[in-house]
Amino acid sequence: MDIWQLVAAARRGDAHACETIVQQCGQQVFSLVRRMVGNVLDAEEVTQDALMRGLQQMEQYDPSRASLATWFCRIAYRTALNHLRKSEVETLSLDDEESPVEQTTNEQMVRLFQQPDETRVEQLRQAISELTEEEQTLISLFYYDELPLRDIAYITQETPNALAVRLYRIRQKLYNLIKRLPT
Repeated sequence: MDIWQLVAAARRGDAHACETIVQQCGQQVFSLVRRMVGNVLDAEEVTQDALMRGLQQMEQYDPSRASLATWFCRIAYRTALNHLRKSEVETLSLDDEESPVEQTTNEQMVRLFQQPDETRVEQLRQAISELTEEEQTLISLFYYDELPLRDIAYITQETPNALAVRLYRIRQKLYNLIKRLPT
């Protein structure tokens, strides 16, 4: 069964088609949610909620805009953000007056990451852990999952240009966090 047939069958409520979609997209959705919420049990719950919402909204899926997995990740991203907001997790914002972000150049950031020795890798891990869950997710989607900006923009419901600016600001923030760490 190709993707078009699978989606059509799921839209008709075919249980086998829905199960196949969950098997095909579930791991990618769980990986995204797990990175966002941190806790495995919460991630399982949020993943289940996102997959159920996606299956209930199959008539809204447009294959010309994104792959099925990317579409489910978009739903999962929003579901995870809602979960995090309900959990009232405190986050550090780039716009916080108490956390000024020093402007850096691309050259400074490149020099910082040119020689990734064990110390530098550990500093990067520590700095990433200080980012908000949403910022960590964007870094993960772009650098670890190597998703194109177009797909990440679709998931986050942003324009690719706005997303590129956010990623740049996150890199600046990482640079400033690492500069403050002892070497």
